[in-house]
Amino acid sequence: MKRIILISLFACAALLLGRTEASAWGKLGHSTIGYVADTHLSPKAKAALHEYLDGVTLAAIASDADLFRGQWTLDLGFVPTNPEASRVSFVTTFDFTTPLNISPYSHSITVDENYKCYPTDNLDGAYINNAAYYVDRLAAELKEKADEMDEYERYKAIALIVHLVGDMHCPMHIVYNPVNTIKGHADVIWKGKETSLHSMWDGKLFTAYYDWGFVDMSKLVDTATKKQIKEITKGDIYDYASDSARNSWPAVCAYGAGDTLPASYVTDMRPVLFSQLRNGGYRLAAIFNENAPLMRAASESRRASSR
Repeated sequence: MKRIILISLFACAALLLGRTEASAWGKLGHSTIGYVADTHLSPKAKAALHEYLDGVTLAAIASDADLFRGQWTLDLGFVPTNPEASRVSFVTTFDFTTPLNISPYSHSITVDENYKCYPTDNLDGAYINNAAYYVDRLAAELKEKADEMDEYERYKAIALIVHLVGDMHCPMHIVYNPVNTIKGHADVIWKGKETSLHSMWDGKLFTAYYDWGFVDMSKLVDTATKKQIKEITKGDIYDYASDSARNSWPAVCAYGAGDTLPASYVTDMRPVLFSQLRNGGYRLAAIFNENAPLMRAASESRRASSR
């Protein structure tokens, strides 16, 4: 387990040094979602994850996947059907105006005109971005054979779930098919300087006026009642993705390439920012609350039967 802790520390250091590609929320946003989830884990889920991660929290591993995601997803067997054909078909079908990283790893979601998230990573023969599909697959794999994995493989699966749930709640990581592309790459003007919408949601929305830590951010966003949390976590991962897309649309459609963001942009986007971070945390906890006890029970049952 020392290996897992060292990997997590190495990932944090690399992220702080800027050695990764753009992340959906940046480290602060992902850690906020992880911290909210940590706070809302059931006792059984918390015990199972404590065992699997040797006490390392979800907040601490929330950004690990940004450093290792390419190899991890290859290791887990996630590859697009006919990658080369998919690359051409994907860009043609969805009319993207910017280069895309069509890889075996997807950290975005794709929804239709009714915000429905597809339960697949292949649509009409074309590979599509669908983090929700990968979370679904990873959760099922953990539930069915967590005890058969070595500790590193299990850690990878858990870390990817944590990160991908965060990704799918970032407005800049949602593809609206067929009316809109991912706008994260769009260049805009903010305070007289050129930046990207992705950069705004990576960190500038968090730090424009105050250098928040993830515990501070968690306290700001974790304000729902038990009744509201029950409503937010109703349904499955694809329902979560659909609701995320619906809630994110005002932020996605508001500005595009070349636009100058108003001085009020941070304030204007704060309701979407807060609700997406909050919902991501609650839903991440719900996924582990549902699956982690089953993972641990299956593990204990198999160990007992082998004695």
